[in-house]
Amino acid sequence: MRFLCLFVALQLALPAQPAAGIVPIETFTQAPKYSQARLSPDGRFIACLQDIDGDQWLVMLDLEKKKSIRVNPGVTVTGLRKRVSAFRWISDRRISFLCTVFDGQAFTGVSAVDYDGKNWVAFTGSDVNPYEQNPLLATQIIHSFGDEDQNVLMLDRGFNEGRDLVYPDVIKVSTRSRFSETVVKNPGNVVGWVPDRAGVVRVGITRDGLRSGVIYRENEQARWRTMPPPDGARSASPLGFSHDGKRLVVAAENDRKRRAIYYHDLETGKLSEPIASDDRFDIIPERGAPSIDGVSLAGPVVSDLAEEVIGIRYITDGPKSLWFDQGFGLLQQAMDGLLKDTVNLIISRSKDEKRFLVLAFSDQNPGTYYLVDLKGEKPSMSRLGNRYEGIPVGTMMPMYPVKYPARDGETIHGYLTLPPGGKKTGLPFVIMPHGGPFVRDTWKFDPMVQFLANRGYAVLQMNFRGSPGYGVEFYQKGKREIGRGMQDDIEDGTRWLIEKKFADPDRIAIVGGSYGGFAALFALGHNPELYRCGVSIAGVTDWTEIVKERKGEEYKFAYQFFREWIGDPKIEPDFLARISPVNFAGKITAPVLIVQGKDDKTVPPKQARKMVDALEKAGRPPQPLYFSNEGHGFNKEKNRAKLFAEIEKFLAKNLAPRSGG
Repeated sequence: MRFLCLFVALQLALPAQPAAGIVPIETFTQAPKYSQARLSPDGRFIACLQDIDGDQWLVMLDLEKKKSIRVNPGVTVTGLRKRVSAFRWISDRRISFLCTVFDGQAFTGVSAVDYDGKNWVAFTGSDVNPYEQNPLLATQIIHSFGDEDQNVLMLDRGFNEGRDLVYPDVIKVSTRSRFSETVVKNPGNVVGWVPDRAGVVRVGITRDGLRSGVIYRENEQARWRTMPPPDGARSASPLGFSHDGKRLVVAAENDRKRRAIYYHDLETGKLSEPIASDDRFDIIPERGAPSIDGVSLAGPVVSDLAEEVIGIRYITDGPKSLWFDQGFGLLQQAMDGLLKDTVNLIISRSKDEKRFLVLAFSDQNPGTYYLVDLKGEKPSMSRLGNRYEGIPVGTMMPMYPVKYPARDGETIHGYLTLPPGGKKTGLPFVIMPHGGPFVRDTWKFDPMVQFLANRGYAVLQMNFRGSPGYGVEFYQKGKREIGRGMQDDIEDGTRWLIEKKFADPDRIAIVGGSYGGFAALFALGHNPELYRCGVSIAGVTDWTEIVKERKGEEYKFAYQFFREWIGDPKIEPDFLARISPVNFAGKITAPVLIVQGKDDKTVPPKQARKMVDALEKAGRPPQPLYFSNEGHGFNKEKNRAKLFAEIEKFLAKNLAPRSGG
């Protein structure tokens, strides 16, 4: 897209919003009706995942004929109901999709189908032949050729265990004939591969302990060689190739120790001037960037038409887009003028850049799809549908970016959500530290936060030290600070609310999942005067055991990371024992709700059981809540509804005003 006039045609049928009131739990715990909508490369079709009677199907809409095709993934030979978990357009008329069972927890295979539902071919996994003993277990496509055989490049993880899982080969697979061949054999230390625009794998991401490196080759016939970091950079993370194949788009530290985006010239080894940078925030976080609807909120936008980087998505206090291309800048300006209360993200576009799928979302709106069409005589924008049904957007509450000082002077960023009613002081509060811990919360719709606000609670989420996105130094300050500086940041946030009189000091709870569940238990044991009650959802309770369980080959890097960033069980056994809630259960005096999925592989159920036993032994029996057929998360709607209902009852019982309050 080189030139673009501002469009003014907007035909939207916006639903009237109901008055504020108690919203049913099921509204917050529902599965998305539509998700991951994407345009075909030629812009004629839209594909998405659709919830149909509790199952997830692939649906393709022909925009010209106004006709849809639904792909029912069916059942396994044992009768298990399959669901489509992800998909990818591999050409104008063909699409691949990943099937799973157990609500997405177990992979069954990857298939491809034409736009009309014909020529369905399963080409990896047990879906190919359920009786085959050693099926091809590749699941991730890294390049589509769009040729006659509809070939793709995939990461082959062998048996999906041990070294095979960690160090994949690259295979070329026909999605029509199923023929496959290995095109790149892993030398033994490559954890990720990057192809160029022609589909030649030319970069490998290596891992030696916790140190990353890069191997590179000029072409398919050349030998692999180690690539030194570009001049002037401590390290650089490859994001992809330029169109001419002579440069890499990379993330590297700028002089303010913020991760910015550059071109890395492969011939000279030098970095360009920054393509995009920010003095306060990382353009590309140190670890996984937040996403919405399967789209990363941090990274370069590359145009095949312009053959260059035309924009950047990044996160400050909230998601933003920076456009270098004038046409896209005008398009963004027009959308933002029409849809004033949302972040309007271009999530998909046709090759000719005449059709665009836009997801409009906010802290109060989980997302609405729009189609921008520049193919006709008059540009138009039409509303396609909401990701979730029945969300009363007008009654959801704003999420305000806030910051407060930690005790050592560090600035902690977070988000504050207040309940309806307009009251801003003396509120009952839920402190909600995020999981990870080396991830971050961001500004977008959060069902749990909105549910709590709707029930009358204010919510504080904080990105404590170690949360990525706030500069390399802030991220590094999280190293070995579990139970120390990280926890201090959470406590300091709670005390800040009291000092500013936002919170009723007698009505504060702490609720978290995974690492956040651990943080909740730690806070209850070490700051019992601050919290009336707490909820731990799949929280770590014994760090010594968790770290030791990461010794297998599949968890090789996780174990190394845990040892360096959390604590080494051989060197610091006393420290790991000291920060493990099972060992200070006697200090916890407030009511505790402990929630656990029985099939959790990340934080095994025995972690919860040990904590329940320790609290019972201390004379403080908690309220345990176990869920069958759930892992490290809650995939079933009925289980999410039960979880929310139990949290609602628990908080209502334990955060009630004190006598005379």
